Amino acid sequence: MTRRREMIKIKAPPEWGIEPVPEKHRILGFLDYFALWSSLGVGLLVLLAGTLLVPGLGLGRALLAIVVGTAIGNLLLALAGVVGSDHAIPTMVMLRPVLGIRGSYLPTILNIVQLIGWGAFEVIVMAEAANTISQTLFGFSNYLLWALFFAAWCTLLAVGGPLVVVRQWLEKFAIWPVYGITIYLTWYLFSHHDIGALLRQAGTGELPFWLAVDLVVAMP
Repeated sequence: MTRRREMIKIKAPPEWGIEPVPEKHRILGFLDYFALWSSLGVGLLVLLAGTLLVPGLGLGRALLAIVVGTAIGNLLLALAGVVGSDHAIPTMVMLRPVLGIRGSYLPTILNIVQLIGWGAFEVIVMAEAANTISQTLFGFSNYLLWALFFAAWCTLLAVGGPLVVVRQWLEKFAIWPVYGITIYLTWYLFSHHDIGALLRQAGTGELPFWLAVDLVVAMP
C-alpha cells in the first residue's frame, strides 16, 4: 500500500530558476518529445482552430495555409529549441542576453498573460466537449462541473512537471486514445465525404490567406 501511494503521489519538480538544468536531469529523449508534440498537434484546440479556416478559404487553400503556417511555426520553435537545448535554460531567461534583465520583464509578463488565456481556452474547450459527450451518451449535463474538473486536473499536471506529463500521463495513457481517435476521424472523413469535391469548393473570401497562416503559426 505504501509503495502504491508513492507511485501515484505527485511531487513538485525540482527548480533551478535561471540556472542551467544539470546534465543528469536532462533525461527526456526523442520519443518523449515526439509524444508531447504529436499529442499537441492533434489536440482539441488544434482541431477547433482548423474549423476557423473554412469556409472562408475553402478546403484547398486552408490546407495550404496549414502547411505554410506549420512550416514557419515549427522553424521558429526549432530555433528557440536549439538555444534552449544548448544552454538548458528557460525561454524567458534566454531573452536576457538580448534584452537585458529589465528588458526581459515585458515579454515575460506578456507570456504569463497569454499562458493564462491559453490555459483558460483549453479548459473551456475540454469542458464543452466532455459536456456534449456526457449529455449525448448518458443524459448528464453540467458544464461547470466539467470545467472545474479539467482545471483541477491541469493544475495537478502543472505541479507534477514535464516528467509527470510526458512519461506518466501521455506515454502511459493519454497519447493512445488521442492517436486512436485521430485515426478514426481520418478514416471517417475519407470514407464518408468526397474529398475531391471538397477541395474544389471555393471559399467565401471572408478570411485572408495570410491571416489564416498567422493563426496556424500561433498553434502548437
